[in-house]
Amino acid sequence: MIERNLAKGGRRVRRCWKTTFALLLVIIMTLSFAPELTASALYLLSDGVSTLVVGDVATVDESRVVALGMDVQDGDMALGAGRKVIIRRDGEELYATSREGETVTELLRREDVSVGALDMVFVTLSGEDAVLEVAADFTYYETESEPIPYGTVTRTDHTIAKDSKVVTQKGENGVRERTYEVIYADGELVARQCVSETEQAPKDEIISVGTLVTEAQPGDTIASVVSGADGSGYLLLNSGDSMHFTGSMVVSCTAYSSEQSTVGTRTATGTKAQVGVVAVDRKVIPLGTKMFVTANDGSYTYGMGSAEDTGVRGKSVDLYMDTIRECLQFGRRSSTVYFLD
Repeated sequence: MIERNLAKGGRRVRRCWKTTFALLLVIIMTLSFAPELTASALYLLSDGVSTLVVGDVATVDESRVVALGMDVQDGDMALGAGRKVIIRRDGEELYATSREGETVTELLRREDVSVGALDMVFVTLSGEDAVLEVAADFTYYETESEPIPYGTVTRTDHTIAKDSKVVTQKGENGVRERTYEVIYADGELVARQCVSETEQAPKDEIISVGTLVTEAQPGDTIASVVSGADGSGYLLLNSGDSMHFTGSMVVSCTAYSSEQSTVGTRTATGTKAQVGVVAVDRKVIPLGTKMFVTANDGSYTYGMGSAEDTGVRGKSVDLYMDTIRECLQFGRRSSTVYFLD
């Protein structure tokens, strides 16, 4: 008998449960041996996501009831005046209108609807009309959600100033949802089991930490080059730093030193001749140009330099070094000059 009632009541509730975000109230009415309804009841308040089971309706948060136009009176539920009500039992339907202050118990008594000692009244308020279904068992579904915290990922960004931090992707928590089938029969919870589980993965928060500098550290070398279509790009250095360049030029590169009798201690621009000074053809590379110089075969990195001297022609540069010996060791090498900001 219970199994038949479970199947029958379950089908009716599944049809009713389809309405999204309905507040569902299950009221288990206890009767005396006389066919009269009492006000004491067990209430199952469900919004389709979670279910609250209480033995005394006075303990229910009023905001969950009053917001939907219902009042709590002495452990019973009262519908607002003038509410259209559909009463269903054993495949039949009755139609009624609630009166001022009338409780669910009183409305059912007025309509001569008997409720057995183990029957339950399933109240649906999602539509324009309130729906009361009377049966010995009900099957419904509820969903529980729990957040999945997002993680934080830190990445270097060669386009951002060194040590600056920028949130390039905001983190979002994921969610794990479990749907449970809940079965009540003869006033008792018969079963509650998980029937499905879904998961929406969280999205990591990405924090970009800048590596961009305007001047390379002494002895730093190029790890890789990121070039754009316009010829500009970024030098990614082995120290972890990066530098932006506006363009580049392949040149024939030599070296000179003030130890040579023909070289003075001052440059064509009046600055002191020292490591970092580069002699250029001012028609090819303007004086004052800041640059980074490296041999194309990777055998030598001069590093930071500034066009402050002259004495060469065309696509050639002369790198200042401290000694003649260093100049001879360097000789002539095909090199690339990267023009810096």
